Amino acid sequence: MPEHEKAPEQDTTDSEKKHTESKTSEKPTEEPTTPPPEPQRPAGKQDQQKKKDKKGKKPGQDEGAPKKKEHDENFNYIVRLVNTDINGEHNIVQGLTQIKGIGRHMAVLISDIAEVDRKLKFGNLTEPQIEKIREAVENVDQYAPSWMLNYQKDYYSGEDMHLISTDVAQRLREDINMMKMIRSYRGVRHEMGLKVRGQRTSSNGRKGLALGVSKRREAPAATGKKEEPAKEKK
Repeated sequence: MPEHEKAPEQDTTDSEKKHTESKTSEKPTEEPTTPPPEPQRPAGKQDQQKKKDKKGKKPGQDEGAPKKKEHDENFNYIVRLVNTDINGEHNIVQGLTQIKGIGRHMAVLISDIAEVDRKLKFGNLTEPQIEKIREAVENVDQYAPSWMLNYQKDYYSGEDMHLISTDVAQRLREDINMMKMIRSYRGVRHEMGLKVRGQRTSSNGRKGLALGVSKRREAPAATGKKEEPAKEKK
């Protein structure tokens, strides 16, 4: 068989190869798509966006939430002092302010009198320390100056004292009743339920009253209805 003549099988394979090459050559080459560049924002807007992002983030959002410290077995979560339940998580100054009649200045003075660290938590206090604080609270009028006490010049004894817990409301009730009995100006105002300390009453404190002007009922003639004559009784 001569060399220039090829077998029919080879002819078919060569034609198929040419056909596939022509198809590939006809397909347009796809260029890699790149995203369009983002428009650059001015410096002022970038700063504003950063501030908004910072405000939107909550503390501890990225990092794990801080775990609460585990307390000892002897930690008291509630301490009973002067008929008041005090949270053991609070320090001495914060805990003492939960007692009615004791503010921050008085709480600092009490902690100094009892010789207890102000930053120490109530739950970590020992029994002797709690007893010292209780004694200081009950006898604070002996250590504090007169200008720090909340009840000066008692009506009966004339002494200066410091009221705490339920004594505050009880003594206030007794004083109001005494003013009512002696018929003083303040006592009469208390009885009438009006302002006691010289406040306005025309435009303020109008509780329990109908506000505004009440319209009178329209006459039946105005509505187009005629009144029927009353029937005489026989």
